[in-house]
Amino acid sequence: MPSLPLLLLTDARFPAGGFAHSGGLEAAVYRGLEVDDVPRFLAGRLHGVTAAESCLAVAAARAARGGHLERLLALDLEALARCPSPPLRAAGGRLGAQLLRSAAVVWPAGAMIVRYRAASDVTPRPVAFGVVGAAAGLIDLEVAQAYLYEDATTVTAAAARLLPVDAAATARWLVETGPTIERLADAAAATGDDVRQLPGGFAPALELDSLAHSTREGRLFAS
Repeated sequence: MPSLPLLLLTDARFPAGGFAHSGGLEAAVYRGLEVDDVPRFLAGRLHGVTAAESCLAVAAARAARGGHLERLLALDLEALARCPSPPLRAAGGRLGAQLLRSAAVVWPAGAMIVRYRAASDVTPRPVAFGVVGAAAGLIDLEVAQAYLYEDATTVTAAAARLLPVDAAATARWLVETGPTIERLADAAAATGDDVRQLPGGFAPALELDSLAHSTREGRLFAS
């Protein structure tokens, strides 16, 4: 039975700001992506971006549980270095800050949330998510599962607003990507503690699209 904090962190109603983002889907739709292309886009994002970020989230959760603020700030730098797009770095920082703000209310006893919020100038989403996951009592595997699933739902929720697709179909996409999420979560939970050995993502199309999207007028989503 999933824990209540795990369900809460993966609930789209949790006020973490994800509703304002599409995970790059809006820019892809602008380039011509159609309904039938969304599952492939989702798989590509999970493998190219989210898998590596989930490893950062797990590392951050471990650091937060141990009270290692300096390690969290080092993970901040790693997260920034792995995201070459300035608009995506800015979006990730906003999402991380919003997540921390909400979590500080939900888990007021989370001392590392308070310490990290005060010390971090950038609050990258993966690092912030790990800090919150630790405060919520999630184990490493649950942190990775929650991060991967929440990112996937950002894309599928955006698809329902951007494309002529039934919400039931977007739910089917999530079910179909379930085995991928489980496999990637298992891999993230098995990563070691050496920050230098954490995997990096590779999604040049998303990064290039983000540059154009950030200056486009009339956009529906921030990213």
